[in-house]
Amino acid sequence: MDRDTAVSLAQRAIKANNKRLIDALLAQRKLRGTSPVESRLADKPLIAVTCATGWECYAIVEELVATRRFRVRALYRTPGTQAAARLESLLKNTEAADPGLLTLHPGVDMNSADDLKRAFADCAGVVLYNTANTSKAGKITNHGNDPVGGRAVVMRQVQAAVAALHATPSVRQVITLIFPTDKVTGIADNAPTIPWWIDQKLRLSDFLRGQGINVTCIHRPAYYYAMHRVDYTAQQHFRGRGRMSRTMITEGNIPGITDPDFMVNWVDVRDVGKWVGTCFDYPDVFANETLSIASSAVTGHQLVEIAERSNRHGTKFHYRPFPTWLMKVLSRVTEEVVYPLSYSQWYNARGNGYDFASTADLADLERVHPLWTFERELEFWGINDIRPASAGARAQS
Repeated sequence: MDRDTAVSLAQRAIKANNKRLIDALLAQRKLRGTSPVESRLADKPLIAVTCATGWECYAIVEELVATRRFRVRALYRTPGTQAAARLESLLKNTEAADPGLLTLHPGVDMNSADDLKRAFADCAGVVLYNTANTSKAGKITNHGNDPVGGRAVVMRQVQAAVAALHATPSVRQVITLIFPTDKVTGIADNAPTIPWWIDQKLRLSDFLRGQGINVTCIHRPAYYYAMHRVDYTAQQHFRGRGRMSRTMITEGNIPGITDPDFMVNWVDVRDVGKWVGTCFDYPDVFANETLSIASSAVTGHQLVEIAERSNRHGTKFHYRPFPTWLMKVLSRVTEEVVYPLSYSQWYNARGNGYDFASTADLADLERVHPLWTFERELEFWGINDIRPASAGARAQS
């Protein structure tokens, strides 16, 4: 089978599965009625979110708290970091409005079944995030080029989680966050080798289900708005002080790591958080099910069109793929580049396709949550107000 046929068949199946789940969700919502149901704090389900200082899991914590339908227990390892301070700020704001809705649990080692047992105690649900990285004293060791060591890291976390979940019968639902499904390996002819950590993480949900755990698997893109970097925290528009942690869009430049006509699925972590809350809100619909989400599906050329249409001053942009050769060079001196380099190489080699072929494919998702579009993202970053450099020079003269 050729690659494009394999991808197209998989995309059709993903859309059909999403529609089935959304139809079931909306049917349940209709039966419940539209009036919000207030409950005592003690009656709200308690949800544990692992790796809560990370950009994605932090957003999940924030979105779950915002619904006021859950008590949230944010789990993380290292206190005293900038990311931990972000959680502490959220806790302070939450306590002022809804005391007891959010609790913070630092010092949780994802490799320790005992730590996780204590962290999961009395919880009804768990957001389980596993990483191929190791951390000690706040310093990250990236295992992107070390599949043997990386697999061992992942599976130590998974084994600890399985033991903790089996020891915690109150947990009725686990949500995993995984890359887009692989539509090519073992199906299409002459498919390139899948990066090891993507292959590893794609196996986790079914592995957990095989241990008798009720797992809702959310497939979401690995590309966040602003190249491959996350943009969103509660306190600022970027997650660090370096240039790579900020949006890199400037006049004449919209960066990417795929070819300009390659269809990329993008996601904003706020949308991930909203869907995690929905899956917990409708546990019967999403029990042992898989849902695919994205915020938009656009090519590099379409990103340029959106940016120019949204800009208020006629500023022009161009899509500029980040040079693969430069990423290879950078990967020798900074491990931060290893993952996006391998991921982009796999996709640029047409090793896989995204779950959605166009933004129109996301229509079923929009029946439940309005999507955080690229237009909204540009507004959030202030890209819409970038003036052409020539116009700025004329204004100064």
